[in-house]
Amino acid sequence: MSHGSTKAVVTAFAANAMVTVAKFVGFALSGSSALLAEAVHSLADTANQGLLYLGLRRSVRKADEEHQFGYGQERYFWNLISAVTIFFLGCAYTIMHAMDQLRHDHTPELSWIPFAIVGFSFVMEGSSFMVAMKEFRQQCRMVGKTFKTYLVETRDPTTLAVLIEDGAALLGLLIALTGMGLAAYTGSAEFDGIAAICIGLLMGGLAFFLAASNRKYLLNHSNEEVDEIATRMWQADDQVQHVQRVNSIVLSPEDTLLMAEVELREETIFADMTQEEISRAIRFMHKLDDIRSSLEGDVSRVAPETKHIFIEFTAPTDKPDKN
Repeated sequence: MSHGSTKAVVTAFAANAMVTVAKFVGFALSGSSALLAEAVHSLADTANQGLLYLGLRRSVRKADEEHQFGYGQERYFWNLISAVTIFFLGCAYTIMHAMDQLRHDHTPELSWIPFAIVGFSFVMEGSSFMVAMKEFRQQCRMVGKTFKTYLVETRDPTTLAVLIEDGAALLGLLIALTGMGLAAYTGSAEFDGIAAICIGLLMGGLAFFLAASNRKYLLNHSNEEVDEIATRMWQADDQVQHVQRVNSIVLSPEDTLLMAEVELREETIFADMTQEEISRAIRFMHKLDDIRSSLEGDVSRVAPETKHIFIEFTAPTDKPDKN
């Protein structure tokens, strides 16, 4: 498990848990829909950090008979669940409550306390954001990519989720502060309700972004960087005639499955061999192809859903007993 990702998640969880309580207290004292929207926002983020941590813990389990390539994709699954949580708990509920407030023209009672709570929340969310930003920049340096490039290409959904959620939380606080300030200045509940709707829409956009980021890695997404590296290095190798196919699947941020078909040069295979030995080697290679085709056909006839079969032959450890 990535120590940096874990630190970012735990820090965000602690910060969101504290500000959630503070924001609900502020809502109880003021009745502000914008502050309620932020309270629900922080509650959703707190739940999300718990799901992200669960994904981190479950993703490092060792491979077993049922999951022969490990549990790395658990990280993407739980991040997808957290996106759904943000949408329904944050976006849908917040917008419905704000529209109800606008219909009833409920004016919040805005004393200094709700504004102080927003300030406290900004400090806590900002601290969490800085921890996530530090970890994300460190990951950028480790892979040798710019911040902008890594933001798009990262395969670590956890740190990215914390970074984006904390950034959205800070923006949400600014929206809430603006709506509450205008409501207090004008005495109109509309600004407070509109701010709550904007926060709900912000959470909806966040949920869509996180869902899309994790969805692709649950659909056997290829690792284009690994594909390019393998193809470039093998094509430059003097032993290789042609790289026919390179396929990969991202199993986790730290684990990529790579499959390939590579045609070797004849002079590499048959070097220092007599013509008779070359003829035997060619017959042997054809026999291997026949065996492979036969083994693949046996499985495909019984289990036609098996569309992709990759067989790697190993040399026998002992000579067969002729007795």
